[in-house]
Amino acid sequence: MQITLNQYYSLKSNAFSLDYLNELQMQILSCPYLAGSQLSDSFAGTKGFSVIFKPSGLSEVERHFPFFQPYLGVALKSGCNAFYLNPLILEEGSRVEPHIDCSISSYARATTIPTIVSVLYVQVPPDLQGGELVLQHRENKVGQIQPQTNTLLYFRGDLTHLVNEVKSSQARISLVCEQYNLSETRLQQIPEFDIESGAVQLA
Repeated sequence: MQITLNQYYSLKSNAFSLDYLNELQMQILSCPYLAGSQLSDSFAGTKGFSVIFKPSGLSEVERHFPFFQPYLGVALKSGCNAFYLNPLILEEGSRVEPHIDCSISSYARATTIPTIVSVLYVQVPPDLQGGELVLQHRENKVGQIQPQTNTLLYFRGDLTHLVNEVKSSQARISLVCEQYNLSETRLQQIPEFDIESGAVQLA
């Protein structure tokens, strides 16, 4: 296991077993909620779905998506109390424009930035060109992450970031979790468990 750590991000290689990575990839790609991303315009051309939850809703997440449990058991930070989890799939020609994560803002009814964001690289095609995650603090570039399968990344939630255009024969798959530390007032506005998907009509 190799660990990289600085004030903006940390990287841990070989985070999970390869059997789990293969299962996670298969479950994400076959999930009925998978569709064109419903995130902001910065994610045009990507695919995914989102799961919003608080610690009290974690059992519901694991009941609906048991394949997320090992990742959540490792990735979730105990100081955070609201989470926005989404698989992110980029295929040939897709990219993510510069943005700061604030996906939970529609629930909190105000712009809300996570404390930290965790990313597991589930599948990185061997012929991938591009697809790097670029991190910026204000106007300064503070990191450029070349994705590697089975690497777990954490970065500060206040960083602007983008993903360069992907050129590959297969999908670049990551599992992203925005992790928030909200006041009690804001936390009351967040559901215990919710799913956002462009694929199906949710009850």
